This record gives sequence, structure tokens and C-alpha cells, in this order.
Amino acid sequence: MIENLLFLIGILLGFGAIVGKITHALKLTGVVGYLIVGMVLGPITKSFGYFGVSESTLSTLWEITTKTTLALVAFIIGGHLRIKMFKQLGKSIIAIIFGESFGAFFLVLVLAYLVSGNLALSLLLASLAPASAPAGTVAVLHEYRARGPLTNALLAVVGWDDALAILIFACALSAIKISLGGALTIFSVVEPLREIIGALILGTALAVALLFLTRRIQDRESLLVVSLTCIFIGAGLAEGVGFSLILTCMILGMLLINLAPSFARTSLNMIENLMPPVYIVFFALAGTQLRFDLLATMGLLGVTYIVGRALGLISGASISARLSGASPVLQRYLGFGILSQAGVAIGLAALAASELAGTPIATQSLTLIMATTVVFEIIGPIGVRYAITKAGEARRK
Repeated sequence: MIENLLFLIGILLGFGAIVGKITHALKLTGVVGYLIVGMVLGPITKSFGYFGVSESTLSTLWEITTKTTLALVAFIIGGHLRIKMFKQLGKSIIAIIFGESFGAFFLVLVLAYLVSGNLALSLLLASLAPASAPAGTVAVLHEYRARGPLTNALLAVVGWDDALAILIFACALSAIKISLGGALTIFSVVEPLREIIGALILGTALAVALLFLTRRIQDRESLLVVSLTCIFIGAGLAEGVGFSLILTCMILGMLLINLAPSFARTSLNMIENLMPPVYIVFFALAGTQLRFDLLATMGLLGVTYIVGRALGLISGASISARLSGASPVLQRYLGFGILSQAGVAIGLAALAASELAGTPIATQSLTLIMATTVVFEIIGPIGVRYAITKAGEARRK
């Protein structure tokens, strides 16, 4: 039997667009509407095979859609990171990235330990707190056609903080292993650096190749094809060798916009025009994956993680922005735009569960992160809308 993927995608796309318009009108952003469609249709249609699609095929479709969307989103983020922007933001952007990441880390660490009394579990949860979900932020910025200093800062922060999150997680995991009787290995120290440095090298190599090809291309259609080719090859290679997919594609976009701005703007505009249906299907599928049954299991520790992470990100971004002399707009609102959390955090939690297999904290941390993702996937886009609206950078009401 040939599974009817096209029918499922059509259902998600159609209902997602309708409900997204409704939630947009209700000031909740379209992303929340897309998630709601997936949340509703997932359980309702599960017993009927998801409109002719098995659960295993749905999981495969979700994985492919996730990697495709993240690759395109990372390229778009990179395409907005001009050197001129970094000069305008100066040292403040680096301070904010460190401030919000370590703000979330330390606040979750302290609060989780006060609640659980388990230092290893608290350290693991704290190390997962800095990881963000760039797709949710970028989708809302695109929905409201946001432009301005806050928008630029958000793009830079959600792009680079995942690299820092990986390093924080790796250091914390090594400390946890030692505390549980394990030993610190060279692999545990080198691996996260390899993932980040490898992504920088791969992204640079792809940018050089793309710049070489653009000299021989004139028409817009060929530019789009060549750009997508490099993005997907880069994402595939990064996944295959264990580099950061997000960082690889982001470096590709960033180098292009700074070295070949005319080509990059053309390519970026065409890819951004393709994104609305991609966002709808991506977030609708994300809704089908959200586990509401886990919400009942997260308990006080889960609530503590949600509160600690949110307050840590907001206060950390605000304090670091103020200390580094950033504009009042960044001080007040940037933290609200970086609350989304999904794939990267779940991936790190799954890695921790594998590395710490046989310990109580392994499954406990993974379950808690999957449960709290439901909350952050909903409040994250709302936080972005609040930030850009308050900052006066939302061009679409």
C-alpha cells in the first residue's frame, strides 16, 4: 500500500493556513495556529493511520522536514548577519549571547537543585537550558516582516547561542560522568569542538564553492537551484559527519551576504518567498510530535525548569545588554524573543540519555525536556511577537 503523504501534507497545509490566520488575528502569531493544528489532528487521526500514513512514516517525514527547515532557516539567519550589523551592535551582541546562555544555566542549576537535591540532575538540566529553537523565532519575524536593531540582534543570538549551548552541555556532561564515577576522556573534550570547528570549515568551503559558481550564473532560477544545492549538500554532509547543521548553513549564508551581497540578496529573497508553506508544514508536524501526556509527569521540577529557564534568559539578556551599553530596546525586550526550545535541546537530552544509560537521571531528564518543550513551543513565538511589537519593529499587524 502506498502511503498518502501528499494528502496528509495538504491537510496540514490547508488547516494550518486557516487556523494560523485566526491565531494571528487573535495576536497569538500564526505559528501557534500551525502547532494547534498538529496537536489536534495528531491524536484524532492516530487510530486512522494519520490520513493513510503510518506512525513510522510520519516520524520519518517529521525528521526530514525538521532538517530541511533548520537548514533553510540557518541560511536565512546567516544571510542577515552582515559585518555592518556586527559593527553597529559591537561587543554587546557577544555579551548578550554569553549573558542569556549562562543566565539560564545558573538559574536553572540553582532552582533545580533546591527542588530536587540532586546535583547531577540539576547540572544536566541547566546545561540544556541555553539551547534555543531558531525556527520559531525566524518564522515569527518573517510573519510580521520585522526589521530593525532588535530583529538583527535576535537573528544573531538564536544563530550563535546554540554553538555556545553545545560547549556548555559538553562540559557539564563530562562533569556529571566524573561525579557518577566515570572518567574524563579526550573524546568528551574534543568532540564538541570538532562539531563546531568542523561546521565552520564546511560552511566556509561551501561558500567558496558557491561564490565560484555564481560567476558563471546569470538567471534567477539557476541561482536558486545552486543555492539550494549547496544548502542541502552542506546540511547532509554536516549530519553525516557529526557537525552542527545549523552552524554550517548559517556560516554559508553569512559569508555569502558579506562577500557577494548582490547574489546573496537575490538568493535570500527567493528562499524566503518559499518559506511560508514550509513553516506551516513544519510547525503542524511539530504539533503532532508534542507529548501532552508527559506534562502530567514533569511535576514541580518541570515547572521549576520552565520558570528558571525563562527568567534566566530574560534577565541574563537584559543585564548583559545593560552592562555592555546596548540600546534600551535590547535591554528591555531581547530576552522575550529567545524562549523557544525544541529540537536541539531534545537532541542533546537524548545524547545525554545514551551517554548516561543505566542512571536514573538519564530518562528523567529526557522526559522532562520533552514535556517542557510543549510549553516553550507555544510561549516562544508569543514572546517574539511581544518583543518586536513593543520595539516597534513589526511591520504587519
